Amino acid sequence: MKEKADAWQMELTKITWDFEKLLEEYDLTTLNLKPSPGKWSPMEIIDHLIKVNVSYFSIFDRIIDQNFKEPLLGKLPFYGKKMGEQILSALNKEARFKTFRAWEPIEKTHNNDLKADFRNKQDQLSNYILQLEPYLGNNLMITSPGNKWIVYPLDTAIEIILSHEKRHLSQIKKQLNLD
Repeated sequence: MKEKADAWQMELTKITWDFEKLLEEYDLTTLNLKPSPGKWSPMEIIDHLIKVNVSYFSIFDRIIDQNFKEPLLGKLPFYGKKMGEQILSALNKEARFKTFRAWEPIEKTHNNDLKADFRNKQDQLSNYILQLEPYLGNNLMITSPGNKWIVYPLDTAIEIILSHEKRHLSQIKKQLNLD
């Protein structure tokens, strides 16, 4: 599974680099501009990504510290596998989703601190992927931090996180007329 963890870390590095390039190329006024009412600005998207990713960190900590208890629904591996596949499939489509309240961005004008926080959290995520390597490929089921009734394999969680980031990177590029 080391190869899988290495590939994910490389993918995360590329995604992070792409985000950082965008965040450096545009001023804060542009990055805080909402494309229309009810849509998120690029900085709100960054805030959202931080919240989503950080919500997984306590789960990852419990796994690494060997204090993790597999959820009851995790005892049905076909259920978790199917649920994870559905989430990944939905992330790869253009459909619009309503996020969980805990993952909604703060509606405010963000400053450069958010850029630094994003980079820091991306580094933490990369470190978690490295530390989780011994647990990958074992069909370890976790609960989504957004909803206790949603379970999927740990490997799928990493795929979901990366697909989610790529989806929002594409969204920001469209907002900035780069796609």
